[in-house]
Amino acid sequence: MELKKISKAFDILSKAYDLISYTMSLGVTIYWRKRLIDESVKLIKSETKYILDLCTGTGDIAIGIYKKSQNQNIKIIGFDASFGMLKKFIEKSPNKENLIPILGDISQMPFKNKSFDISTMSFGARSLFEGEKDFSTYLKEIHRISKRLLNLETSHPKNPIIKALYKSYLYFIIVILGSIFFPHYNREYYRTIMTFPNYERFSEILKQIGYDKVEAIPLFWGMAAIHIAYE
Repeated sequence: MELKKISKAFDILSKAYDLISYTMSLGVTIYWRKRLIDESVKLIKSETKYILDLCTGTGDIAIGIYKKSQNQNIKIIGFDASFGMLKKFIEKSPNKENLIPILGDISQMPFKNKSFDISTMSFGARSLFEGEKDFSTYLKEIHRISKRLLNLETSHPKNPIIKALYKSYLYFIIVILGSIFFPHYNREYYRTIMTFPNYERFSEILKQIGYDKVEAIPLFWGMAAIHIAYE
């Protein structure tokens, strides 16, 4: 899917995105995002200066890390392709000097090699997987500019019964109910979840593009997973 189309879809959704996202997931994604924040904070040291939150959206991860971190001098950049989402991020930001929004394309980021101690991303990898460029192009660029990546993304449960129930739930919530809220994107959104690799395959992909070590933390029987990748 073209970057412009993705950006436009999220520009339209931006004002109600948080409410729609958390309501349609029955609050489950709140826990998943909190877990990503906790895992990220564990890696922050006194000398940590810069963190990059990719596909930051309305900034929940960036803001959450900043609030929970003991290092209040840290600079966290929220990077996104949607101006509408970044505008919402600015409105929510508790510290506009330390939480910095940047609009751009992940395949061509304006940062030097290893500029960031940590990069985070939540539910953005699916869009990159379906992006107009090869998936590896985006991942290699992320690898280039950061020392560690913590990524939260949906996956596929191994248990066939749980997998079937999960798939049915997603179809009902996203395709049927989702048509009320974002008919321009609901079927595409569902398709990206169904086609994205499971967490084991995604671990292999991260290793193939250059990460030496990849740890996967399955969540809710494998419905989602956090990957921690580093050299």
